[in-house]
Amino acid sequence: MQDAPFCGYRFSVPSDWVDENEHMDSIEYKRAADGGTQALLAHAGITRETLEAAGSTLFQLEMHIVYARELRLGDPVIVRSWLIGADGKRIHHLHEIVNEATGVRAATVELMTIHVDRSTRRSAPMPAQWVERLQDIAAAHGALPQPDTVGRRIGLARERASA
Repeated sequence: MQDAPFCGYRFSVPSDWVDENEHMDSIEYKRAADGGTQALLAHAGITRETLEAAGSTLFQLEMHIVYARELRLGDPVIVRSWLIGADGKRIHHLHEIVNEATGVRAATVELMTIHVDRSTRRSAPMPAQWVERLQDIAAAHGALPQPDTVGRRIGLARERASA
């Protein structure tokens, strides 16, 4: 069993990530999630080197960011990562970006990633050992409470049509 959630990425908000509102720019939350993704996948044995050796890469199919609180210059940040699920080609993962000094969640970033053959640039099955490792981690992470934003949809509430 793996420790869950996985906390493999930490940083302090750098000055070039701060916008005119004096807080971390919205796009930088994606960059923080990328650091969490790389750490989580490396924990599963999937690195740039193993992808290159397999002649493959990973593409992101979908992303959903939910902002909760601002992060400011120098704030210490930890990225908590959950592997929600994996099948032969796809990886569903979520990263919770937290102000480590206060313990307050700043955002969650939920992603669907797909395994791609570099030569065809089309989706392709992952090596079986990767899938097995990812599913083992997902099972461990599934045994813990997950952030309430997992699977959240975006949209406005529909008003009932008046009779």
